Amino acid sequence: MRRWLHWLTLPIAAVLLLFNLRRLIFTIVALFGKYPRKTVALDSSFSLHPSVLILVPCRNEAATLPGLIDCLDRLEYPADRLHIALIDDGSIDATGELIDRAVRNRSNWSAIPTPINRGKPQALNAALAQIDFGDVIVVYDVDHRPEPGSLVTLIAAFDDPLVAGASGETKPINPTASWPAYYAAVESLVHQLITMRAKDQLDLAPALLGSNCAVRRSALRQAGGFRSGALLEDSDLTLRLTRLGYRLRFVPESIAWHQVPESIEGFIQQHMRWSRGFNDVARDHLIVLLRDRSVPPRVRIESALFALGYLDRLALLSALGMQTIDRVVGRVFNFPKSILQLSLAMPFIQIAAVFQSERVSKSMWRRFPVIPILFCLDIFVAARSMIDSLLNRPRVWTKTQRIHEVKP
Repeated sequence: MRRWLHWLTLPIAAVLLLFNLRRLIFTIVALFGKYPRKTVALDSSFSLHPSVLILVPCRNEAATLPGLIDCLDRLEYPADRLHIALIDDGSIDATGELIDRAVRNRSNWSAIPTPINRGKPQALNAALAQIDFGDVIVVYDVDHRPEPGSLVTLIAAFDDPLVAGASGETKPINPTASWPAYYAAVESLVHQLITMRAKDQLDLAPALLGSNCAVRRSALRQAGGFRSGALLEDSDLTLRLTRLGYRLRFVPESIAWHQVPESIEGFIQQHMRWSRGFNDVARDHLIVLLRDRSVPPRVRIESALFALGYLDRLALLSALGMQTIDRVVGRVFNFPKSILQLSLAMPFIQIAAVFQSERVSKSMWRRFPVIPILFCLDIFVAARSMIDSLLNRPRVWTKTQRIHEVKP
């Protein structure tokens, strides 16, 4: 019996080894790569000079929308090549009035009202159906604050005709406002400046983000638009574009500031949505992606690992459970301690490496000891969302919790 139980440890150990090898490679490439890919600023030599349609989906954002409107006014891009659409997705506050006021005296702005709340993907699709303008579609969430030069830098990635999508860097405005905000900021920092930067350098289809991202309209149309009802419409679109043979880019020079959740409740809601969204993405894409021989093997493997999302957290939780049973009952599973120790240490090595590389403030370093506590909460959320997915419990979209307006 113990032999069979020991065999159960092998797939879990394999998952942990694979994800940690991936972390190690990405960390080395992102921080020490000799040939980083850079995106130059758009200038007169830029071959496309594409028209740009900015979409801003809004749902009860009266407190936050004015700050984004100010930032959109300051974006550096030719006015005759830019159109901005503010989408009121069934708001019940003063959002609609603010949108009407914003577009009234701006010739290249439009208001897209939808009387019933239909969710972000459906709101984006509704705007695309009404506005033909735009070779490239750019999406900003209401809480984001793009820097003036961020758009022109992001659009420059489309000088390559094979590029279908690009994401800029999103930086938290409030990383030290609370412990949950700190953990969310650290998570974002590692994901973008290690994982996405390395995937961009290795041409492994870095993921599209939900905001400060751009998609070529023709490719978006070919992919079928934004998937209605998706909790992670950006991740879903990432894999659909990858399967169509397009390239994706990460452009860290294009910066937009945003607010991360400051409460435990907001943190859990956001991560539950992300985790269940990844479960949906894996269900919809994993098998067909692995069978799709038109996608290069290295891209196929990395895209499959991306689709699996939080699987490493579930594997780590299983390994900790086996190790605990081994300590209490005896050598039942005999899970390799070295693999468990590596899995616990590797995320913190990544964090320390990116902290050192980015020269973060002392206040960020001082909060480092709280990371393991919130990492446990992160693992709990991944386990809970997997149970909800297996039981097919209702999927509820919740917007990111924001406490107040914070300026970068």
